[in-house]
Amino acid sequence: MAERTKQTTGGRLAALDGLRGIAAVVVLLHHAMYTNPDFPGAPGTGSAPTGSAMWWISYTPLKLATAGVESVVVFFVLSGLVVTLPVIRKRGFDWVAYFPRRAVRLLVPVMASVVLAAVWVMAIPQVSTQPKGTWLSNSSTPSFSWEYIVKAWDLLGGDGQINNPLWSLRWELLFSLALPIFAVAALAVRKWWMGGLAAACALTYLGVHADSGALQYLPAFFVGAVIAVRLEAVRNVADRINTHWYRHPLWAGLTVASLLLLIAPWLVGPNVGEIPELEPALKGLVPLAAAGLVVAALGWKPLRAVLDTRPVQFTGTISFSLYLVHVPILIFSTYLFADEPWYVPLLFGIPVAVLVAVGFTWLIEKRSHGWSKAVGNWASERYRTWFGRDGEEESRNSGARTDDRTPQAAGQRSA
Repeated sequence: MAERTKQTTGGRLAALDGLRGIAAVVVLLHHAMYTNPDFPGAPGTGSAPTGSAMWWISYTPLKLATAGVESVVVFFVLSGLVVTLPVIRKRGFDWVAYFPRRAVRLLVPVMASVVLAAVWVMAIPQVSTQPKGTWLSNSSTPSFSWEYIVKAWDLLGGDGQINNPLWSLRWELLFSLALPIFAVAALAVRKWWMGGLAAACALTYLGVHADSGALQYLPAFFVGAVIAVRLEAVRNVADRINTHWYRHPLWAGLTVASLLLLIAPWLVGPNVGEIPELEPALKGLVPLAAAGLVVAALGWKPLRAVLDTRPVQFTGTISFSLYLVHVPILIFSTYLFADEPWYVPLLFGIPVAVLVAVGFTWLIEKRSHGWSKAVGNWASERYRTWFGRDGEEESRNSGARTDDRTPQAAGQRSA
């Protein structure tokens, strides 16, 4: 979610930024609807009578506007693609610089968003009037203390009570730390990429079935890594398709099929749980649906043109910040307008979340880019300095010429 994709020519794959932006808006609307305890799928077993407005929003293709969990999977596939791409493209990839750079790039915005979330929590008493077990009740913090900040900063083992979207950053961080494994695995299935995608879907199915977060979400990053490994082949196939008359129907079919597959468990209806194994099986295909959207965004020129428009690109620019800051603002707004109908707080909270995301992008996220690069360069320089001195001492001990030190030369090339 936090990185931007670059083409081989040095230009940006702007369409993927646009896709990321749309996914962030969907997550915003998803949590906005969660403030209504009757919203189907919300904690507390929300339900809607057939034919009601909530039913239409939840069990028809209109669900695409609020498919928040599915949009997070799109984020994961995009991250797998974007973060893996430099590894397989750049000869002598600098792993020493990568790990601290990636950590700073993720953790600085996360830590800042937690502090900001604490401000929203302390700004108004959060004593829920909704029944226990609803999303608003579960996400409220009636008795705030500084420990909530520390717990939220701990992505791997903490508690994101005051900013619950941080649950997904745990998997983002784990993927980033395990990137060498994902990259090697994606390269290993380069020729058998269909088998790799099938394995990812199978693992996702098992994760959903067993309620295992690692198996449910990490395979989506692998799907993105496979796309990164096969990116040139994807472009070549897209170029060939785009020379034929049937290009638009084909791309449109892929796009529509991917969108419908993304929300397939919802389209089956509220009785999906009565059909054994159907819901886990459909959820297991969500990473594949996200991959289809990514490929369509890369290959279909009309879709790419839409994703490249200024409004959509704007959402892409603020997408990571919007994802990090929006939930505490929605909860604050709900308590601020507690006596109003459920949708009134959203008329205030959604625009405020966008405005705060714009400021957060400028004040925190853009600066974290510079800080992450500086930390990565510092770590790489320190490593090369240490490695060079070690090589020099070893050369003196062995009587070799210091100007022929291959470890130092290799370190300079990898920089």
